[in-house]
Amino acid sequence: MSDPNLLAGRYRLLERRDRTGTAWRARDELLNRDVTITEVRLPPPGPHRDWLLGQIRAAADLRHPGVATLHDVISAPDRMWLVLESVEGRSLIQAVRSDGPLSSERAAEIGLRVLDALTAAHERGFQLAATPETVLLTSDGRVVLTGVADPVPAGDLRDLGATLFTAIEGRAPDTGSQAVPRMADGTPLAAPAAGPTGSGPLAPLVEGLLSADPAHRPDATSVRLSLERVAPRSAAPHSAASRSRRGPLVIAAAATAVAAVAAGAFWLWPRPAAPAPTVPVPLPASFAKAPDPCALISREQAAELSLNPLPSKEGPGRCAWKSDDTGQPTNMRYQLWIQTVRFSSGEKAHAGYTRFLKEDGGRAKTSTGLPLILTRPPKALPGIAAEAYAMEATNQLTYYTGVVFRAANLVVAVQYQRGGETDPRGGTREAALRTGRWVLESLSRAR
Repeated sequence: MSDPNLLAGRYRLLERRDRTGTAWRARDELLNRDVTITEVRLPPPGPHRDWLLGQIRAAADLRHPGVATLHDVISAPDRMWLVLESVEGRSLIQAVRSDGPLSSERAAEIGLRVLDALTAAHERGFQLAATPETVLLTSDGRVVLTGVADPVPAGDLRDLGATLFTAIEGRAPDTGSQAVPRMADGTPLAAPAAGPTGSGPLAPLVEGLLSADPAHRPDATSVRLSLERVAPRSAAPHSAASRSRRGPLVIAAAATAVAAVAAGAFWLWPRPAAPAPTVPVPLPASFAKAPDPCALISREQAAELSLNPLPSKEGPGRCAWKSDDTGQPTNMRYQLWIQTVRFSSGEKAHAGYTRFLKEDGGRAKTSTGLPLILTRPPKALPGIAAEAYAMEATNQLTYYTGVVFRAANLVVAVQYQRGGETDPRGGTREAALRTGRWVLESLSRAR
């Protein structure tokens, strides 16, 4: 019997990388290295399919530090699987959402590297999308483009303008188009601004790039010069090498980039970012009522965890989010539970918290009677609410991380799980800790 998680007898699918189930973290068992695999649905025979196949061939020949390398292609009559370099990092929009707006100097440095990648791809007839979601920032300092644009005429750098705006303003611009990144249900990933704002050194360039009139937008050479004037000196030599390149720079608008993903263009999704250092969140001294657990994280946050944004109640004080694609293999499905228990006083909440800690430390079976193996026994998490702990366990069918904390007279339990008996990259731990942080931030706004 063939292994359903082994593609082409060589690539083991380990973890889904996007909400649509078309991008995966995988392991090349022949070369013993991590890769990203993206499924590309081919359009019917015709110009669009021919263009897409040409883009894939051009991508295979491109070697540039700012573009994810294509290692291999697995072909079928109606689709292809692209085997791509595995890149560690987070998208620009994830970085801004987590850490806040970037400095003008850092944004300019990123802009120069994006411009280099776009130019290198264009010289080989390969179009890249440069949106806040497709610009990936790696831990070793690379800036990598991970999306392919659609075959429509564009002839401007408006996407780059939207990306720079997001970097320095911390929100997406209202460009009058569909360029604002959105979730699958249409919810914007960031609240649109009324228009270009700010008075920093990049403001005139960004405003020009976002101009509704293409005639008022700067060309690639002017963009490069403007960015070099603002970027740190260390970034200038990197971009200066490409100044002698010739030819117009053509990229598509962000809306068509998103459409291309659905139609078949490949997309390398970033790995989850490491949790930020813990910073105490100010919380109410007491909660007059137990908060609704279903309202403690947003639709956007649920989607970030590869979950259906719409939760379901599972009894008083308990809410669940499940994987939004039940067609995925079992080890690629995720679930989240949040439970809130309100006590009449902080002292009683402490007693309840202590009881939960003892029960979790001694738990040997699941509620359905399956043997439970504690892979990480409960361990205190300092700096989170009044007191907190985390634990990890598996019943050999699923693997989960639980985070429990007490805030005043409230005890909150968060559990994030995936299918399978292991968690090789610590994904459940990172997701559970991140969810706990989101819950704390929601509770800090409670009145």
